[in-house]
Amino acid sequence: MSEMSGRLAGKVAIVTGAGNGMGYETVKLFSAEGASVIAVDYRETDLAKWNDTDRVVPVLADVTKMEDIDRIVSEAEIRFDRLDAICNIAGINDLNYPLLDTDDNRWDRVIDLDLKAPFRICRRAIPTMIRNGGGSIVNIGSYAAVRGNHGPSYTAAKSGLIGLSKSIAFGYGKEGIRCNVINPGGTRTNIGEHSGGQYHPAGQNLSKIIQAMPVNWYLNPDEIAKVCLFLCSDDSMRINGAVLAVDGGMAVC
Repeated sequence: MSEMSGRLAGKVAIVTGAGNGMGYETVKLFSAEGASVIAVDYRETDLAKWNDTDRVVPVLADVTKMEDIDRIVSEAEIRFDRLDAICNIAGINDLNYPLLDTDDNRWDRVIDLDLKAPFRICRRAIPTMIRNGGGSIVNIGSYAAVRGNHGPSYTAAKSGLIGLSKSIAFGYGKEGIRCNVINPGGTRTNIGEHSGGQYHPAGQNLSKIIQAMPVNWYLNPDEIAKVCLFLCSDDSMRINGAVLAVDGGMAVC
């Protein structure tokens, strides 16, 4: 690891999906840059990676439950009496199920985790951030938010996340709150594993589209973590309500 610059020294952050992939890399980078991090995941075995780690407080929680969200934010309030950054990274996809094969259960499961959970976390945490002069929120969207080649529940959730983020940026910018979206392209994570089940055969059509793209679009999770760091640091103080495509060029294809 290269020498760190302490860009988040003294700050307190909440990172969901902290046990794997983008969430794991973001916790690692934020703590190395001086932040105290509430690392949230729903799998105890994954979260155990953060046991006895300096500046990391692992919290086992299900972010689709309001009582768990309250407990997560309370952890920051009680331990540190402040909250400066939130990275809503936890998510699942809809395994490319098309509209006619998407039942209510699949729709609700994706919307609840990918859209409703960030909404609830922001609603609970923003008053705490405002009391300390503001802070930065990063919501992880998707290339799917601006294209129609994924299933409807995932596309709707990630498109909705953009609307939610822009509304927060407009409504609370005067209070020092910044809220931005990262739209990753394909990223080497296990989001499919956490989504449960096998991809729908329609997903083969997406694979064909991706293979035809003239770009090296696959990302590593640490590349997304670096953008989260930028958006949560003072280097991005004038960036609010932005949607950043971090996709190797997928969105222009």
